[in-house]
Amino acid sequence: MKYGIGAARFGDNIEEAFRLAPEIGFDGLEIPFNRVEDHEEEFIWSRDGVEKLRAWAEGYGVEMPSCVAGRYNKRGFPDDDRQVRKEAEVLMVHLIDMCAEAGIHTILTPFFGDQVLDDEERIERAIDGLKQCAPHAESRGVTLALEGTVDAETWLRIIEAIDSRAVGVYYDVGNAARYRLDGPEELRVLSEERVLEQIHIKDMTLDHRNMPLGEGDVDWYAVVGAINQIEYDGYLVLETPMSENPCEDYAAWLEFIKSRTGE
Repeated sequence: MKYGIGAARFGDNIEEAFRLAPEIGFDGLEIPFNRVEDHEEEFIWSRDGVEKLRAWAEGYGVEMPSCVAGRYNKRGFPDDDRQVRKEAEVLMVHLIDMCAEAGIHTILTPFFGDQVLDDEERIERAIDGLKQCAPHAESRGVTLALEGTVDAETWLRIIEAIDSRAVGVYYDVGNAARYRLDGPEELRVLSEERVLEQIHIKDMTLDHRNMPLGEGDVDWYAVVGAINQIEYDGYLVLETPMSENPCEDYAAWLEFIKSRTGE
């Protein structure tokens, strides 16, 4: 098992994230693609930016297991506007190419905020858009890892409809608690169905507050029990609150999860 954290947790200076992450004890960084209006300025969007990411990764000895496409929470596949949906497809194809060149094999494709999957029409739009992108993801060795508010049964239905080995689930144990889902059982189901791509680690309260690990409503005994039971050996990526003292706080939260997974 390996441990990562979102590069955005360190602020806008991504090189600083590469420098600090291994000092704290992380194996990898999740690279952001979050901007909406000026997404071309993201490092992962251009070949020059990708070269910098690869150089930092090599220089500081940090892996890049995934990219979080946060902009899709505002302009994504389920959007009411057809032009926005088409834009989402075009941008995703390019992002797949850039991630492949960076050596990133997982793109977190989220469905929150404006793009939540809260009815069948939105679910069908998401399926249609992902169907357009999945073949290209397959060809580049990249997985589109879906994350959102729906339960495991719905994810399995969506993935079956898309019918591509390049689509999986990015499971967030904090969001499971937030939306009153049975996180441990869903981890087991998704693992058994071979669609569990990666796991986010955060602690949420039932009233939707992101808390330091151990201070929210996540049942860590049950969650870690499920992670160990399914013999998960991929990345656990911290999506904990941002801190002005990352070396102290992120190290403490990393130790929290490491000590419980037996690392």
